[in-house]
Amino acid sequence: MNLRQLEAFRAVMLAGSVTQAAQSMHLSQPAVSKLIADLEYAIGFKLFVRSKGSALTVTPEAGYFFHEVERSFIGIDALKKTASDIRNLSTGNLHIASLPALSFSFLPQVIRAFQKDHPGVSIHLDTHSSSTVRQLIENQQFDVGLATRGHDIPGVSTSRFLRSVGACILSPGHRLAGRAHIEPTDLAGEPFISLMHGDKTRRRIDRIFEDAGVERDLVVETQYAITHCNLVAQGVGCSIINPATAIDFVAQGLVVLPFLPRIEFEYLLYTPSLRPLSQAALSFIEIMMRIRDEKIADGAFGEPAINTPTRPAHTKRAAIARD
Repeated sequence: MNLRQLEAFRAVMLAGSVTQAAQSMHLSQPAVSKLIADLEYAIGFKLFVRSKGSALTVTPEAGYFFHEVERSFIGIDALKKTASDIRNLSTGNLHIASLPALSFSFLPQVIRAFQKDHPGVSIHLDTHSSSTVRQLIENQQFDVGLATRGHDIPGVSTSRFLRSVGACILSPGHRLAGRAHIEPTDLAGEPFISLMHGDKTRRRIDRIFEDAGVERDLVVETQYAITHCNLVAQGVGCSIINPATAIDFVAQGLVVLPFLPRIEFEYLLYTPSLRPLSQAALSFIEIMMRIRDEKIADGAFGEPAINTPTRPAHTKRAAIARD
Protein backbone atom coordinates (compact mmCIF):
# COMPACT_ATOMS: atom_id res chain seq x y z
CA MET A 1 0.00 0.00 0.00
CA ASN A 2 1.40 3.38 -0.96
CA LEU A 3 0.30 6.99 -0.92
CA ARG A 4 -0.50 7.12 -4.63
CA GLN A 5 -2.93 4.19 -4.27
CA LEU A 6 -4.61 5.94 -1.34
CA GLU A 7 -4.87 9.14 -3.38
CA ALA A 8 -6.62 7.24 -6.16
CA PHE A 9 -9.05 5.61 -3.70
CA ARG A 10 -9.81 8.94 -2.08
CA ALA A 11 -10.33 10.61 -5.46
CA VAL A 12 -12.81 7.91 -6.53
CA MET A 13 -14.71 8.19 -3.25
CA LEU A 14 -14.95 11.96 -3.55
CA ALA A 15 -15.74 12.04 -7.28
CA GLY A 16 -18.09 9.07 -7.36
CA SER A 17 -16.54 7.57 -10.48
CA VAL A 18 -13.22 6.36 -11.82
CA THR A 19 -13.52 8.65 -14.84
CA GLN A 20 -13.91 11.84 -12.81
CA ALA A 21 -11.23 10.70 -10.38
CA ALA A 22 -8.82 10.19 -13.29
CA GLN A 23 -9.53 13.71 -14.50
CA SER A 24 -8.87 15.22 -11.07
CA MET A 25 -5.59 13.30 -10.79
CA HIS A 26 -4.57 14.05 -14.40
CA LEU A 27 -4.26 10.31 -15.07
CA SER A 28 -5.88 7.92 -17.50
CA GLN A 29 -8.86 5.87 -16.38
CA PRO A 30 -6.97 2.56 -16.69
CA ALA A 31 -4.16 3.98 -14.55
CA VAL A 32 -6.59 4.85 -11.74
CA SER A 33 -8.31 1.44 -12.05
CA LYS A 34 -4.93 -0.27 -11.67
CA LEU A 35 -4.08 1.79 -8.59
CA ILE A 36 -7.39 0.77 -7.01
CA ALA A 37 -6.86 -2.89 -7.93
CA ASP A 38 -3.34 -2.82 -6.45
CA LEU A 39 -4.70 -1.26 -3.27
CA GLU A 40 -7.41 -3.90 -2.94
CA TYR A 41 -4.78 -6.60 -3.35
CA ALA A 42 -2.57 -4.96 -0.72
CA ILE A 43 -5.32 -4.58 1.92
CA GLY A 44 -7.05 -7.89 1.16
CA PHE A 45 -10.65 -6.79 0.60
CA LYS A 46 -12.83 -5.19 -2.07
CA LEU A 47 -13.43 -1.50 -2.09
CA PHE A 48 -15.79 -1.22 -5.05
CA VAL A 49 -18.17 -3.56 -6.81
CA ARG A 50 -18.11 -3.13 -10.56
CA SER A 51 -20.96 -4.31 -12.78
CA LYS A 52 -21.76 -3.52 -16.39
CA GLY A 53 -24.36 -0.83 -16.96
CA SER A 54 -24.48 0.33 -13.34
CA ALA A 55 -22.68 2.89 -11.23
CA LEU A 56 -19.71 1.98 -9.14
CA THR A 57 -20.88 0.53 -5.81
CA VAL A 58 -18.95 1.29 -2.65
CA THR A 59 -18.55 -1.64 -0.27
CA PRO A 60 -19.19 -1.17 3.49
CA GLU A 61 -15.53 -1.93 4.10
CA ALA A 62 -14.60 0.94 1.76
CA GLY A 63 -16.73 3.31 3.84
CA TYR A 64 -14.91 2.36 7.04
CA PHE A 65 -11.56 2.53 5.30
CA PHE A 66 -12.32 5.93 3.75
CA HIS A 67 -12.97 7.44 7.17
CA GLU A 68 -9.43 6.56 8.29
CA VAL A 69 -7.92 7.60 4.97
CA GLU A 70 -9.54 11.03 5.30
CA ARG A 71 -8.08 11.43 8.77
CA SER A 72 -4.65 10.58 7.41
CA PHE A 73 -4.98 13.03 4.52
CA ILE A 74 -5.94 15.82 6.91
CA GLY A 75 -2.59 15.17 8.60
CA ILE A 76 -0.81 15.08 5.25
CA ASP A 77 -2.43 18.35 4.20
CA ALA A 78 -1.30 19.87 7.49
CA LEU A 79 2.24 18.61 6.81
CA LYS A 80 2.14 20.10 3.30
CA LYS A 81 1.04 23.45 4.72
CA THR A 82 3.77 23.35 7.35
CA ALA A 83 6.36 22.53 4.69
CA SER A 84 5.05 25.38 2.54
CA ASP A 85 5.20 27.80 5.48
CA ILE A 86 8.79 26.79 6.23
CA ARG A 87 9.77 27.03 2.56
CA ASN A 88 8.16 30.48 2.20
CA LEU A 89 9.46 31.67 5.61
CA SER A 90 5.89 32.05 6.87
CA THR A 91 6.71 30.50 10.23
CA GLY A 92 9.65 29.84 12.50
CA ASN A 93 11.82 31.46 15.16
CA LEU A 94 14.97 33.53 14.82
CA HIS A 95 17.29 34.30 17.74
CA ILE A 96 19.64 37.27 17.37
CA ALA A 97 22.23 38.54 19.84
CA SER A 98 23.99 41.86 19.39
CA LEU A 99 26.14 44.38 21.16
CA PRO A 100 24.28 47.63 21.96
CA ALA A 101 25.99 49.71 19.25
CA LEU A 102 24.04 47.87 16.53
CA SER A 103 20.99 46.60 18.42
CA PHE A 104 19.47 49.97 19.34
CA SER A 105 19.30 51.63 15.92
CA PHE A 106 20.58 49.47 13.08
CA LEU A 107 18.94 46.12 13.86
CA PRO A 108 15.42 47.52 14.41
CA GLN A 109 15.54 48.76 10.82
CA VAL A 110 16.67 45.32 9.64
CA ILE A 111 13.91 43.62 11.63
CA ARG A 112 11.28 45.93 10.17
CA ALA A 113 12.40 45.08 6.63
CA PHE A 114 12.59 41.35 7.43
CA GLN A 115 9.12 41.17 8.99
CA LYS A 116 7.63 43.04 6.07
CA ASP A 117 8.58 40.06 3.89
CA HIS A 118 8.25 37.33 6.55
CA PRO A 119 5.60 38.38 9.10
CA GLY A 120 5.14 34.83 10.39
CA VAL A 121 8.69 34.48 11.71
CA SER A 122 9.06 35.30 15.40
CA ILE A 123 12.22 37.25 16.23
CA HIS A 124 14.02 37.28 19.58
CA LEU A 125 16.60 40.07 19.90
CA ASP A 126 18.89 40.05 22.92
CA THR A 127 21.32 42.89 23.67
CA HIS A 128 24.52 41.97 25.50
CA SER A 129 28.19 42.80 25.72
CA SER A 130 30.34 41.44 22.90
CA SER A 131 31.80 38.71 25.11
CA THR A 132 28.31 37.47 26.02
CA VAL A 133 27.20 37.55 22.37
CA ARG A 134 30.15 35.38 21.40
CA GLN A 135 29.37 32.97 24.23
CA LEU A 136 25.72 32.65 23.19
CA ILE A 137 26.75 31.77 19.64
CA GLU A 138 29.39 29.36 20.93
CA ASN A 139 26.69 27.60 22.99
CA GLN A 140 24.63 27.25 19.78
CA GLN A 141 21.78 29.14 21.49
CA PHE A 142 21.42 31.89 18.88
CA ASP A 143 21.32 32.01 15.09
CA VAL A 144 23.04 35.36 14.44
CA GLY A 145 25.41 37.43 16.53
CA LEU A 146 27.00 40.85 16.05
CA ALA A 147 29.95 41.74 18.28
CA THR A 148 33.47 43.08 18.33
CA ARG A 149 36.41 40.86 17.49
CA GLY A 150 37.51 38.27 20.03
CA HIS A 151 39.65 35.17 20.11
CA ASP A 152 38.81 32.27 17.79
CA ILE A 153 35.92 30.21 19.12
CA PRO A 154 35.39 26.51 18.29
CA GLY A 155 32.06 25.85 16.60
CA VAL A 156 31.59 29.47 15.53
CA SER A 157 31.95 31.01 12.06
CA THR A 158 33.07 34.63 11.89
CA SER A 159 33.32 37.22 9.16
CA ARG A 160 33.81 40.97 9.15
CA PHE A 161 30.44 42.66 9.02
CA LEU A 162 31.25 46.35 9.33
CA ARG A 163 34.07 48.81 9.86
CA SER A 164 32.93 52.32 10.70
CA VAL A 165 34.72 55.56 11.58
CA GLY A 166 34.24 57.19 14.98
CA ALA A 167 32.50 60.56 15.07
CA CYS A 168 32.31 63.38 17.58
CA ILE A 169 28.78 64.11 18.75
CA LEU A 170 27.80 67.57 20.00
CA SER A 171 24.65 69.07 21.47
CA PRO A 172 22.41 71.26 19.28
CA GLY A 173 23.86 74.75 18.99
CA HIS A 174 27.26 73.76 20.35
CA ARG A 175 30.05 76.27 19.64
CA LEU A 176 31.87 73.67 17.51
CA ALA A 177 28.81 72.60 15.50
CA GLY A 178 29.88 74.53 12.41
CA ARG A 179 33.28 72.83 12.08
CA ALA A 180 34.01 70.51 9.13
CA HIS A 181 35.64 68.09 11.54
CA ILE A 182 36.77 67.88 15.15
CA GLU A 183 40.34 67.40 16.41
CA PRO A 184 41.55 66.72 19.97
CA THR A 185 42.64 70.33 20.52
CA ASP A 186 39.07 71.50 19.78
CA LEU A 187 37.85 69.58 22.84
CA ALA A 188 40.36 70.96 25.34
CA GLY A 189 38.51 71.61 28.58
CA GLU A 190 35.20 70.43 27.12
CA PRO A 191 32.84 68.37 29.30
CA PHE A 192 33.34 64.87 27.90
CA ILE A 193 31.25 61.70 28.21
CA SER A 194 33.50 58.66 28.16
CA LEU A 195 33.18 54.91 27.95
CA MET A 196 33.92 52.86 31.04
CA HIS A 197 37.44 52.07 32.23
CA GLY A 198 38.70 48.83 30.70
CA ASP A 199 36.86 49.32 27.41
CA LYS A 200 39.24 48.90 24.44
CA THR A 201 37.74 51.85 22.57
CA ARG A 202 38.03 54.00 25.69
CA ARG A 203 41.75 53.21 25.84
CA ARG A 204 42.23 54.15 22.18
CA ILE A 205 40.40 57.47 22.61
CA ASP A 206 42.30 58.31 25.80
CA ARG A 207 45.61 57.60 24.07
CA ILE A 208 44.77 59.99 21.23
CA PHE A 209 44.14 62.85 23.66
CA GLU A 210 47.23 61.96 25.71
CA ASP A 211 49.38 62.02 22.56
CA ALA A 212 47.93 65.41 21.66
CA GLY A 213 48.52 66.75 25.19
CA VAL A 214 44.84 67.66 25.55
CA GLU A 215 42.95 67.57 28.87
CA ARG A 216 39.19 66.95 28.73
CA ASP A 217 36.70 67.39 31.54
CA LEU A 218 35.46 63.81 32.05
CA VAL A 219 32.02 64.49 33.53
CA VAL A 220 30.34 61.11 32.92
CA GLU A 221 31.49 57.53 32.32
CA THR A 222 28.85 55.18 30.95
CA GLN A 223 28.74 51.86 29.12
CA TYR A 224 26.42 52.28 26.15
CA ALA A 225 26.76 54.63 23.18
CA ILE A 226 23.02 55.25 23.12
CA THR A 227 23.34 56.70 26.63
CA HIS A 228 26.13 58.92 25.32
CA CYS A 229 23.76 60.23 22.64
CA ASN A 230 21.03 61.00 25.16
CA LEU A 231 23.45 62.77 27.49
CA VAL A 232 24.94 64.82 24.66
CA ALA A 233 21.48 65.74 23.37
CA GLN A 234 20.70 67.00 26.89
CA GLY A 235 23.78 69.23 26.80
CA VAL A 236 25.74 67.30 29.44
CA GLY A 237 28.85 67.11 27.30
CA CYS A 238 30.32 65.81 24.03
CA SER A 239 31.55 62.34 23.11
CA ILE A 240 33.18 60.18 20.44
CA ILE A 241 31.21 57.12 19.36
CA ASN A 242 30.34 54.88 16.44
CA PRO A 243 28.06 57.07 14.26
CA ALA A 244 25.66 54.15 13.68
CA THR A 245 24.24 54.72 17.16
CA ALA A 246 23.73 58.46 16.59
CA ILE A 247 21.54 58.18 13.49
CA ASP A 248 18.23 58.29 15.36
CA PHE A 249 19.29 61.37 17.34
CA VAL A 250 20.09 63.61 14.38
CA ALA A 251 16.40 64.48 14.08
CA GLN A 252 16.61 65.76 17.67
CA GLY A 253 19.36 68.17 16.65
CA LEU A 254 22.37 66.07 17.64
CA VAL A 255 25.43 67.18 15.67
CA VAL A 256 27.60 64.38 14.26
CA LEU A 257 31.01 65.44 12.89
CA PRO A 258 34.06 63.51 11.66
CA PHE A 259 36.80 63.13 14.24
CA LEU A 260 40.52 63.24 13.42
CA PRO A 261 42.70 61.30 13.88
CA ARG A 262 40.42 58.58 12.68
CA ILE A 263 39.16 55.91 15.08
CA GLU A 264 37.80 52.75 13.51
CA PHE A 265 35.12 50.48 14.97
CA GLU A 266 35.03 46.89 13.72
CA TYR A 267 32.06 44.54 14.12
CA LEU A 268 31.96 40.87 13.22
CA LEU A 269 29.13 38.55 12.24
CA TYR A 270 29.06 35.39 14.35
CA THR A 271 27.04 32.28 13.43
CA PRO A 272 27.06 28.72 14.82
CA SER A 273 29.01 26.32 12.62
CA LEU A 274 27.98 23.05 14.27
CA ARG A 275 24.53 23.19 12.68
CA PRO A 276 23.23 24.57 9.39
CA LEU A 277 21.58 27.97 9.40
CA SER A 278 17.84 28.08 8.83
CA GLN A 279 16.39 29.72 5.73
CA ALA A 280 15.06 32.46 8.02
CA ALA A 281 18.55 33.16 9.38
CA LEU A 282 20.05 33.24 5.88
CA SER A 283 17.36 35.64 4.70
CA PHE A 284 17.88 37.86 7.75
CA ILE A 285 21.62 38.04 7.09
CA GLU A 286 21.01 38.95 3.44
CA ILE A 287 18.66 41.79 4.46
CA MET A 288 21.09 42.90 7.17
CA MET A 289 23.93 43.15 4.64
CA ARG A 290 21.73 45.00 2.14
CA ILE A 291 20.73 47.65 4.68
CA ARG A 292 24.35 47.89 5.87
CA ASP A 293 25.51 48.51 2.29
CA GLU A 294 22.86 51.21 1.82
CA LYS A 295 23.99 52.99 4.96
CA ILE A 296 27.64 52.72 3.96
CA ALA A 297 26.79 54.34 0.62
CA ASP A 298 24.94 57.14 2.49
CA GLY A 299 27.91 57.72 4.78
CA ALA A 300 25.90 56.81 7.89
CA PHE A 301 28.79 54.71 9.20
CA GLY A 302 31.47 57.26 8.47
CA GLU A 303 33.64 57.33 5.36
CA PRO A 304 32.46 54.61 2.95
CA ALA A 305 36.01 54.01 1.68
CA ILE A 306 37.16 52.31 4.89
CA ASN A 307 34.26 49.87 5.07
CA THR A 308 35.00 46.49 3.58
CA PRO A 309 31.73 44.54 3.48
CA THR A 310 32.17 40.81 3.17
CA ARG A 311 29.67 38.08 2.44
CA PRO A 312 29.93 35.15 4.86
CA ALA A 313 30.64 31.77 3.30
CA HIS A 314 27.28 30.32 4.34
CA THR A 315 25.36 33.09 2.53
CA LYS A 316 27.43 32.49 -0.60
CA ARG A 317 26.46 28.83 -0.52
CA ALA A 318 22.82 29.76 0.03
CA ALA A 319 22.85 32.07 -2.98
CA ILE A 320 24.36 29.35 -5.15
CA ALA A 321 21.75 26.87 -3.95
CA ARG A 322 18.93 29.27 -4.75
CA ASP A 323 20.32 29.95 -8.23
